[in-house]
Amino acid sequence: MSCKEELQELKTKARALQDRLDLLKMRIKKLRQGAATPSQWKAFVDVETCMGCGICQQVCPVGAIAIEGIALVDAQRCIGCGRCVQECPKGALSLWPSSPPAQYQARSWRRAINFAIQS
Repeated sequence: MSCKEELQELKTKARALQDRLDLLKMRIKKLRQGAATPSQWKAFVDVETCMGCGICQQVCPVGAIAIEGIALVDAQRCIGCGRCVQECPKGALSLWPSSPPAQYQARSWRRAINFAIQS
């Protein structure tokens, strides 16, 4: 990978992280105002990247993740907090509003981030 390509990839990741940070700031603001609403965001696993290490299962505050070879997320229990996304050493988890776009299913998180930025 050339330096230019690597720089572009890092910029893409930085934009995606900034978007996520902005969403979290809005959620915190709503919680402080007493207008708490359930998160519409849910964690999804990139099956090609997940190595089944179990870190996400350990950090999930509501027990929404099980490991059966790879991580499996129970969307009914997931509160969209993003702890699993932050802790995954392989970047195999992402947050999406309720369900990921069809293009994301079983694809790498890099493609998902690019899709989110282009939208």
